[in-house]
Amino acid sequence: MPINLYRRRIAATVIQLAKDDPYLVKEVIARLRESGEIAVDDLVYLDRIADRWIRIAEDNGKAASAHPRQACG
Repeated sequence: MPINLYRRRIAATVIQLAKDDPYLVKEVIARLRESGEIAVDDLVYLDRIADRWIRIAEDNGKAASAHPRQACG
């Protein structure tokens, strides 16, 4: 498989994950930033996608506090 196709598939998978579980994506990005594994400005685009899907979920009547990760702390 050519490397460009592989990278596109990985990117598409990560973006889909941000749509499916935006809370998990935001949590992982925050941990990576805290640990210094990524720079503060890395993954900003993915962070914005997660924020967008959180807002969409809230607008659709799914309160953010009802998410299991939010309830656990």
